[in-house]
Amino acid sequence: MARLWSILDLFNTKRHKKASSDQDERDLFIQYYKVFRELLDANHRVLTTMADMQEKAGGAYVFDQAYIRTSCRTLLEGVEKIIGNLNVLSGDRYKNLMFPYQACMREIQDRLEPKTVIPQTAHTLHLKTLGQDHIGSAGGKFAGLGEVLNRVGLPVPAGFVITAWAYVEFMKFNDIEEFVRNQLEHLDIRDYAALQSITDEIQKKILYARVPPDLQDAVMSAYRSLCMETGIKDLKVALRSSAVMEDIRASFAGQYQSVLNIPADAVLDKYKSILASQFSPRGIFYYKQKEFHIEQMAMAVGVLAMVDARAAGVAYSRNPERPTQDQILINAVWGLGPLAVEGSVPADYIAVVPEEPGGISYLQHNRQQVMLIGNPEGGIVEAPVPEELAGTPCLSDAQILRLAELVRKIESHYGRPQDIEWAFDAKDRLFILQSRPLRVSPSTMPAGTKFPVTVKGRRRLIDSGTVICRGVGAGPVVIVRDDEDMARFPQGGVLVIRHSDPEFAILLKKAAAVVAEIGTPLGHLATVIREYNIPAIFNATHAAAVLEPIETVTVDAVYANVYEGIVEELLACKREEGEFLSTPVVRQLREILELVTPLNLTDPRSVSFSPKNCKTLHDITRFCHETAMQTLFDLSKESHFSEHSAKRLVAGVPLQWWVIDLEDGILRGVKGKTVKVDQIVSIPMQALWKGMTAIPWEGPPPVDTKGFLATVLSASSDSSIEPAVARQFVDRNYILVAKNFCNVSTRLGFHFSTLESYVDEQPNNNYVSFVYTGGGAADDRKSRRARLISRLLEYFDFRVEAKGDSVFARFEGHPGESMEKRLQVLGHIIVHTRQMDMVMYNDTMVDWYYKEILKAVHSFIDLGA
Repeated sequence: MARLWSILDLFNTKRHKKASSDQDERDLFIQYYKVFRELLDANHRVLTTMADMQEKAGGAYVFDQAYIRTSCRTLLEGVEKIIGNLNVLSGDRYKNLMFPYQACMREIQDRLEPKTVIPQTAHTLHLKTLGQDHIGSAGGKFAGLGEVLNRVGLPVPAGFVITAWAYVEFMKFNDIEEFVRNQLEHLDIRDYAALQSITDEIQKKILYARVPPDLQDAVMSAYRSLCMETGIKDLKVALRSSAVMEDIRASFAGQYQSVLNIPADAVLDKYKSILASQFSPRGIFYYKQKEFHIEQMAMAVGVLAMVDARAAGVAYSRNPERPTQDQILINAVWGLGPLAVEGSVPADYIAVVPEEPGGISYLQHNRQQVMLIGNPEGGIVEAPVPEELAGTPCLSDAQILRLAELVRKIESHYGRPQDIEWAFDAKDRLFILQSRPLRVSPSTMPAGTKFPVTVKGRRRLIDSGTVICRGVGAGPVVIVRDDEDMARFPQGGVLVIRHSDPEFAILLKKAAAVVAEIGTPLGHLATVIREYNIPAIFNATHAAAVLEPIETVTVDAVYANVYEGIVEELLACKREEGEFLSTPVVRQLREILELVTPLNLTDPRSVSFSPKNCKTLHDITRFCHETAMQTLFDLSKESHFSEHSAKRLVAGVPLQWWVIDLEDGILRGVKGKTVKVDQIVSIPMQALWKGMTAIPWEGPPPVDTKGFLATVLSASSDSSIEPAVARQFVDRNYILVAKNFCNVSTRLGFHFSTLESYVDEQPNNNYVSFVYTGGGAADDRKSRRARLISRLLEYFDFRVEAKGDSVFARFEGHPGESMEKRLQVLGHIIVHTRQMDMVMYNDTMVDWYYKEILKAVHSFIDLGA
């Protein structure tokens, strides 16, 4: 911003001082033009970001709070840049725009960072007193477990929680929070050695800290009450993390420690161990990558009576890849559950359709050789699976159906898919140990997509496995076995691992794909993989041995194949937007968008079109863009050399065009307030105009409209309207030209398009950028028109993004002749899709107009170049 204000001072000084020559004034005006270009660039970035956030808010893609933060930062920085540039152009006339901007910024920050208030409670709370409304004190995991017990009425182990307030008191008592804040403030999580060093320091400080005496008394008193409740003297317990943000805004699957079968004399030490676990390299990576603040890392710890599990595991209430199907997935192992969630042993993997006869099917059979059991002295140990159990199903059909019934009840209560941990004890009692929202895959192949089952002529290295997250990824093979391998893992590598250990989550931000020899779709790593939307295959037998000698591979996580080399045919296959069910992070984005995208300033000619009526960032952006156009127009009129004044274009079309010459865009010597088309020498503008006029526009499509829309159509097609007449729905259309550049903004009623192009003899300099949005019809019709324009532009080699009723397209890096022909295409499309949203009744109309426009374009353009 400081640079902008210094430019402003320069401009103001020069504007109030008579230029010594025409060339001085010309240079000054070109500097204004450059500032205007910066404003346009920032405006484009802001609008693109808004459109992307709106698309994400529709639930089509998985995203997290880090995405929201980054997008908001891009918006706020962009809008501030726009305001600054407008004030440079206008002589600081619109400084008051900072007031609505700052109001929006404060409200966005409040919604982006709701103050994390840890309620002051007792140091311990019994599980019977908890529910989903106790997240601030019990953390996400144990608030959810209390909900299952007290609101759903399902069996959970007896227990209590050491509250988040106890964590606050512990950290304060030992002066740890400020130490942690200072250590993490400037940490670069890409520096693995620094990350490891800092985590060691923080963890040691917590492990060697004192537990405050009143907290010790509260925990041991609650433990003794738990012994009385269960009737078991010297009861062994499980301690599990329950962070305040856990399972709320992001998946913390496997990030923090849980400990099992703990005797009374070890409870307090294990409590500190769990607090320290959030500052592991993996935990800090997650904390920094998700952009949480230290205040949001408050940790409650749940204490549960130990379940002597005969079998345990995880259940998904829906298939993450096909969430609309009525299918439950169950992962089961003998003994205690950690082996199931870690994916470190081959387990039973069962699909259940509860209402269908014979609805139980085994997708993978148990070949488990070791199991986890409680050690009589405390802790857990590995033991061989008893001979009579080895190779047999962990659960009977009756147990499977009992579990499925509870899973459906929990899903019904929450109204969305759930990820549930469970255990059957030796007395055949079923306990729910955890329930959290299930993240479903955002990517499924669209119907009719010709995605090959196999690629002929390419060597297939792996042809079986379990797809964890659908998609395709390619890159260099990187076998990761230890910390050294992790530290060397490159950006874009294909991560190949033996077990699906959650520790590898730290590498997912860099990975192009994941291949694991052993793993389960219901494990922690699988959960985080889907959160990052990374193509992944588990249970790929001997993957490390097969892939180690190979340099690069393509991972097809659609049909569970891995090919040698880069297979472009697979990488070119598009993925469809999948279902991302409503979550807190989606709701947060939608709340923020209420301050961003609504547009209140719709009519630039209205007296309400002013800074004081800007309520959203979109309002500010719209006001600045429109005002900058007019400001640049005014600046051109005030220039002391008349050949650079804005001129009205004389052309036989029912639109008013006002031309601003930025640099040699109009023939020298043209006088007066008008200019003819053949007097414009801008290379891109001439090409565009050729396309706009090659075939006369036949006028608006015939539609049955009344009232408001009829007014729009009538006003926008009235060629007799003079610029001095203030008609509500007619806008001037501006053309900014230089010899190699043009910026054309067309505004007709509620239709908007902006085209910018640079064309010279250097192909690398050449580009066409195009934005098309708006319309007077219903949203579905405007969206169909956007799809029509997108299809046409894609046909003509543009890179296209369509978001709602907006189209963003780009064509670049081609020789001048190819650029000019694409500009002709755009000119035809701009003219001949005007008001076409009115007749986009259905997809048949899209197809019909697509064929008609293609035929018309081919009648006057030969795209051989």
